[in-house]
Amino acid sequence: MSNEERIAELNRRRAQLDAVSPSFCTAKWLQTTLLLQNGYNHSCHHPSPHKIPLEELRENPGALHNSKFKKSQREKMLRGERPSECDYCWRIEDLDATYFSDRHYKSADYWAWDRLKECASTNPNADIYPSYLEVSFSNACNFACAYCSPEISSKWMEDVQHNGPYPVKHGAHNLDYLRDTGKMPYLQSEYNPYLEAFWQWFPEALPHLRVLRVTGGEPTMSKDTWRLLKFLQENPQPQLELAINTNMCTTPALMERLVNQINETAPHVKRIDIYSSIESTESQAEYARDGMNYTQWCENVDMCLRETESTVAIMTTINILSLPSLTKFIELIMNYRVLYNKDFAYNRIPFNMNYLRWPLHLQCDLLDIEDRTVIANELETKCEGWLKYYSQEKYARIYLEEFDQVKRFCDYLRTQPNNISYRNDFVRFIRAYDERRNKNFAETYPTYKHLLEEWNNG
Repeated sequence: MSNEERIAELNRRRAQLDAVSPSFCTAKWLQTTLLLQNGYNHSCHHPSPHKIPLEELRENPGALHNSKFKKSQREKMLRGERPSECDYCWRIEDLDATYFSDRHYKSADYWAWDRLKECASTNPNADIYPSYLEVSFSNACNFACAYCSPEISSKWMEDVQHNGPYPVKHGAHNLDYLRDTGKMPYLQSEYNPYLEAFWQWFPEALPHLRVLRVTGGEPTMSKDTWRLLKFLQENPQPQLELAINTNMCTTPALMERLVNQINETAPHVKRIDIYSSIESTESQAEYARDGMNYTQWCENVDMCLRETESTVAIMTTINILSLPSLTKFIELIMNYRVLYNKDFAYNRIPFNMNYLRWPLHLQCDLLDIEDRTVIANELETKCEGWLKYYSQEKYARIYLEEFDQVKRFCDYLRTQPNNISYRNDFVRFIRAYDERRNKNFAETYPTYKHLLEEWNNG
């Protein structure tokens, strides 16, 4: 199927999806992300996670996926109501009716599409096994990315435990808030009822899975990641696509172990993909993703592409700190495609474009719309040059689905009103971040240097 044919098929599937309901999304039935370190769950990565009540879990380990809250959101979708937690997609669809939101991409994807009728006709209060499971076993992580948080990163936890909350209105990471909301992560040495429930439920759910994704924290730092890989080697799943998220900057021993385990597990599953997150380059990537060694990251990406058959997919959380080197980021991806893509059908370095929604003091729309428009125009022009119609590299190009994501992100940059309410919080955060992390914002972002004075209201 050609790229153009895939877009036409996506349009057809969108029409069938909307025929069930204009807010229907099978991800509410078939996809789940489990944050076992604190017992939270969400259907995909866009809605805020919700707590899984322990009383539900004691009655049924399957409540890890089929919580009562999630079932209530399924009911809304079947009635044509828009769950407020899914506003990421509603914003995109309201921006332009021709844009594909992740509601369309996910529901039309191979792991979900053949179960559309099942989801549409099954009682929304019934339990159902997911097709796509993402699981985080622990918050252990050697990174403390600027937009991350203590419940996801142990390095962030160390920062806040030692230095206290950040001086901002939202996203201060006050540990009292984490305790009050049940987001305080279990230590790896503690008994964790959610982890226990997972290993009770997982063997039942596994045969139904098409995609299994291990995330974190940093998964290579969790003993349960290695237990999972061993389980798959002992219980082959030929239908399963396994994905492993990694920041690509752990110790050489852990990276070598990961490569070895990928190669040992590969014969027992359909395929294995590696995912890593980055949305800027060089010193700016190291600033925003505290703990990253950019050179080491590039070397480990090369190693994974060279020594395994896996793809290395690039995830993004585009925020105000990403914008100055965003075009260079696209060039980085294209350079990898030049080196490692050998045909059109198998793209070994795919990427997506997701913009940050939280914390509010790092959103892209803090920047003036005039400046964002310049960035959007440059980015869209650069990406258009890599479309297959113009690319000079035989197998390196930007695909139409990717260009759709680029265009909708660029339209967001051009149209979103200036968010001046959180500019002072940006200054407060950056100054505390520099002091705590031994960084220098003004040197790293010379084009932003003036913002620290212009946006400072005391």
